[in-house]
Amino acid sequence: MSPTTRLLLYALLAVIALIVLIARFKLHPFVALITVSLILGIVAGMPPGAVVKAFQDGVAGVLGFIAIVVGLGTMLGKMMAESGGATRIATTLIARFGEQRVHWAIMFVAFIVGIPVFFQVGFVLLIPLVFTIARRSGLSLVKIGIPLVAGLSVVHGMVPPHPAATLAVVAYHADLGRTIAYAIVVGLPTAALAGPIFASWIAPRIQLPADNPIGAQLTGETGEMPSFGISLFTVLLPVILMLGASAADVVLANAHPLRRALDFIGGPIVALLVALLFSFWSLGYRQHFTRDQILKFANDCLAPTAAILLIIGAGGGFNRVLLDSGVGKAIADLAVGSHTSPLLLAWGVAALIRVATGSATVAMTTSAGIVAPIAAVTPGTSPELLVLATGAGSLVLSHVNDSGFWLIKEFFNMTVPQTLKTWTVAETIIGVAGLAFTLLLSLLVGCAPRDKGSPELSARGWVDITASLDPATTPVYAGDAPLKFDFLKDMRKGDKLTLSAYSMGAHSGTHIDAPMHFINTGTSVDQLTLEPLIGPALVIDIPDSVQAIDAAELSKHDWKGTQRVLFRTRSSLRGWMDSAAFHRDFAYVAPDAAQLLADAGVVLVGVDYISAEQFGASAPRTHQILLGRGIPIVEGLDLRSVQAGNYDLIVLPIKVRGHEGAPARAIARPASRTAPRR
Repeated sequence: MSPTTRLLLYALLAVIALIVLIARFKLHPFVALITVSLILGIVAGMPPGAVVKAFQDGVAGVLGFIAIVVGLGTMLGKMMAESGGATRIATTLIARFGEQRVHWAIMFVAFIVGIPVFFQVGFVLLIPLVFTIARRSGLSLVKIGIPLVAGLSVVHGMVPPHPAATLAVVAYHADLGRTIAYAIVVGLPTAALAGPIFASWIAPRIQLPADNPIGAQLTGETGEMPSFGISLFTVLLPVILMLGASAADVVLANAHPLRRALDFIGGPIVALLVALLFSFWSLGYRQHFTRDQILKFANDCLAPTAAILLIIGAGGGFNRVLLDSGVGKAIADLAVGSHTSPLLLAWGVAALIRVATGSATVAMTTSAGIVAPIAAVTPGTSPELLVLATGAGSLVLSHVNDSGFWLIKEFFNMTVPQTLKTWTVAETIIGVAGLAFTLLLSLLVGCAPRDKGSPELSARGWVDITASLDPATTPVYAGDAPLKFDFLKDMRKGDKLTLSAYSMGAHSGTHIDAPMHFINTGTSVDQLTLEPLIGPALVIDIPDSVQAIDAAELSKHDWKGTQRVLFRTRSSLRGWMDSAAFHRDFAYVAPDAAQLLADAGVVLVGVDYISAEQFGASAPRTHQILLGRGIPIVEGLDLRSVQAGNYDLIVLPIKVRGHEGAPARAIARPASRTAPRR
């Protein structure tokens, strides 16, 4: 059995083990993900300490962004609930739609209110309204209730800032604002099919008991509520800010001051923070809540988020172990060779895990980890649509192993068969219709398969940041092998062909340092995965006067949240990569800065001279810190032709088996998106 086949078998067994542990043995998903991740890494050949470190890094990399988003979003949802803002939106839309179309109004209400809150929170928030409308209008509870859960479920699975959808945004390196826009385009018709349309057909076929004990407790009158306008503006404010940032990325130049301002305020964390602070006034003080009451709302709502954040974090750890063990690369190589559509693969994997485990969160986090390496090397794949396809798959066929199934059953006072006919079918419609609408949208946004005669990529916009190799102009590190280029045959001298021979060190010109360079058990250059070598990168300008890029210097720049960092230093300003003289006073990355980068989840560090280490350092601490965390270092970049800012980066070393480094070709293109920078 080949090593690649063995890794694929391990990955399959890991997913099966997850399903069995969660579904059969009722092990908590958090514990199951940790257990399976550690075992997978060890059997795949990783050192035990490296497995634990990889899992920790995966958890940290995911929760560093998502935990903040979930916390802010949950507090915003709590303000909507306690102030009556959600109820105001619901009652206003229902009044405008009319009683005969009240089930359509409920769907739109759920879709809007569900944006900042969890499914369970939105359900408990709005279900009293459903009971009240059913009592007053005499309509079937099923006809009104199914549109409610359909709207909430679609938003829960497909629309950030919901946690699993946000994790998928990070895993696929998708643009958050664009993902939200696509999710609305796909989600509304999906919710309409699974909600009002399906409910109108199924309601006459479901006879519920006349008495509903829970409904009797939850119907009643509401107190003073905020206005419809201020309520709607508050809940949509973060969406407006994030969409504004995405629009600015399309129409404004990288260096435009307005674009920078909109990118800052439209980042998911800042946008949610602005909306939350605004809600403290619009839904708090204006509704006569005291500061103590608002503080209590914020404290009370955070406790239920702990379990879901732990599961998401463990899913990020599982993802990192998949990548570091080589499983992600093996899966990607197989999928690229089979030409399987990443959209269908993402949906299928998520659907299988959802059916087996009952958890949409586990399904989405696990499938995103498996499919992300494939998407990274598949031309023409829209990361935003991958988020939607994964989300649609994670919602399909909810049944008795899903807590949501029992929530719907008990609140609607249905039997198990009735719940299967209503809730389960509605969820399946969401999964299938969500995929169908995503595929249709892919025809418009460039994710569909292209004609064989059309090019997959264009050179437009790309800048070559590779230093030319030339014995006359390429600097050589003191003590390293010199460059020697010879013509064995030369047509200019009468030979029938031209044939060359090259002799040089592995660290000549633009090159990659693999972990094996300074780590005894480190990965060789041919075993580096593509994930750190391809993706968004940030170029940071370091002043000519700075030689040591230490923690203090690093803290002056906005780099947090970036996974690939390139330093443009005095070497570029002085053209040293095009000078044969070796300059010992080149700018270097100090160990304390290397530690900050590694702890923040950076996956690639690049410098514009032939070493990232201080010349003459007593110990190679910078290399040991970065390479010890599995972070490759690209050295010898020629960054004279680029400015500070966000870029798409591709840097590919020569695939030399079993060695610690190799020359590389690096290209960069100004990025069309900036958040999240992962």
